Amino acid sequence: MNAIFFDLDGTLLHTPDFATLLTETFNEVRGEARDEWLEEYSESFFDAFWNCEPNPYRRGFDAFGDDAEALAETLQRREIESCYPTEGLEGDLDRLAEEYRLGVLTNGVPEVQRAKLDASGLTGVFETVVSSYEVGAHKPDAEPFRTAEKRLPADGYAMVGDSDHDVEGADGVGWAAHRYDGGGFGDLPEALDW
Repeated sequence: MNAIFFDLDGTLLHTPDFATLLTETFNEVRGEARDEWLEEYSESFFDAFWNCEPNPYRRGFDAFGDDAEALAETLQRREIESCYPTEGLEGDLDRLAEEYRLGVLTNGVPEVQRAKLDASGLTGVFETVVSSYEVGAHKPDAEPFRTAEKRLPADGYAMVGDSDHDVEGADGVGWAAHRYDGGGFGDLPEALDW
């Protein structure tokens, strides 16, 4: 049996605009959102994130003193609450699960990504969730894909995602790849070149 892995943010789930989410977070905790705060947070967060440093949400707010913890918690809560499944997703996944093993392969912090799946009611659909943070490398690096193979043994693998990291990473390890374009998943598996 073959396995299909899906990216989470922007593929399985619609995700909010990051700048809007961050602005709302600062407004909630500090009562205002200055452009320089958004820039400072973004630079610190993404530096920590791409280096797989612990708790990048909190690290991004280190410069904000006593508000740092509240800001980090608020941002994570808002991100989780703002995500929602693509239309018709459950039916597509139920159909695919009849013939394929299904997993999630995501660049993200494990507890946040799993909370998004839980909040969206999708956790039980997938046999495994692999987060890049768990393996210390982000897609398109081969390591997240190799970890996915270990966790979900199959005859062949495919990756469905909305970014170059998804498609190029899958191609690099010999998986079939499909770039998600914002529609449903009704064209799978015919769109996959196994």
